[in-house]
Amino acid sequence: MKSMEKNLKFQILMEGQKHGVSIICEQHGISRTLYYRWLKRYKDLGMEGLSDQKRSFVPVNKTKPEIVSAIFTLVKKYPRYGPREIQYRLEDIGYAISESAVYNTLKKNQLSTKQQRLKFAKRESREMIKNDIVFENLSSGECWLCWTTYYGEFKGIGKVYEYTLFDYKSKIACSRLYDHLSAENIKNLLEALALPVAQNLNMELKYLCFFEEAEVLDKQSGSFFSDIHQLLHNQGFAMDLHLLKQGENLGIIRELRQEYTNRCLSYLMPYIKRETSFNGLKIFLQNYVRDYNIHQKMPYGDQYYSPVEYHGVATDNKMILPLWAYMDRLY
Repeated sequence: MKSMEKNLKFQILMEGQKHGVSIICEQHGISRTLYYRWLKRYKDLGMEGLSDQKRSFVPVNKTKPEIVSAIFTLVKKYPRYGPREIQYRLEDIGYAISESAVYNTLKKNQLSTKQQRLKFAKRESREMIKNDIVFENLSSGECWLCWTTYYGEFKGIGKVYEYTLFDYKSKIACSRLYDHLSAENIKNLLEALALPVAQNLNMELKYLCFFEEAEVLDKQSGSFFSDIHQLLHNQGFAMDLHLLKQGENLGIIRELRQEYTNRCLSYLMPYIKRETSFNGLKIFLQNYVRDYNIHQKMPYGDQYYSPVEYHGVATDNKMILPLWAYMDRLY
C-alpha cells in the first residue's frame, strides 16, 4: 500500500476520535464497520496495521532449511569462499542449489561480503540466529520477545515508536517510547531497563527473539546481533539470539504482541488526543507498564495473577522490585 493511503486511513481514524465516527464515515464515504476494523488493526499493530493485509505464502523455490543450515556451516568453516565456491561444496555433500540461490541466502543473512563472512565466522556458536525453540516447553523468564511498533506521527508530539521486551511465559513487559528507529534504542532498553528487571526477578534467561520483518533490523548491518550478544555477555547473560521467521506458525506469539500493544495504545490514546508532550507520553506509558506488571490480573490456566505474581509463583521466588520501579520519573 502506498504511504499516502496508509496515512489517509490514519487521518480518518484521528478525525473520527475527535469529531465522531458517524460524521467522519459519512464524509469519507466509508462504513462504520470498516472504520472500526481499521481502528482495531491500528490498536493491534500501530501504523503497520493500516497497510493492506497480504496473505503470507511460501515460495515454491524457497531454499530448504537444511540447505540454509549447511550454508551457515560452510561460511563458518570457509569464510573466504564466495557463492560459487560454497555452491561447489554443497554439491560435494549432496545438495543441489544454484549459485544465485546461495548468493540470495547470503545476502538475506548479511553475509554477501567477505568482511561480513569473516566476522560471522569469528562469533561463538551461541550467536547463531536460530529458530528451533519449543515454546510450549518454556518456563517463566526463559524467553523474551523483542519488537517495535510505530504508533504514528502526531501534532505537537512527533513520531512515536513503542519498543518492547516481553517474556513469553509470564507476560512481564519492559517498554519505552522513542521518536526514531535505531538499534541503539534496543540496546538502551536492554541495558537500562530490561536486564536490571531480569536480575531483580531472578530470571534464567535463555532466548531473545526478534521478528524477521522488524524494520529496525532491516536498517542494520550484520554486526547488530554480534553487538547484542556482546552486551548480554557483558551483563552476565548467555542468551541465544533467534529470528522468528514470517512463514513460521507464530499465531500465539503474534496474539500476545497484539494484545499487549493494544493495551498500551488504548491507554495512551486520550493523552495523544490532548497533544501531550513526548516526554509526558513516556511517563504515562512507564506508569501504565508498571501497573500492568505488578497489579493487572490475567488468566494463567485456571488462576488469575499479575505478570510479576505469576513469575513468583511459577519459579518459587520471593522477589523485591528495585525502588526505581515504583517511582514517577523520566527514564
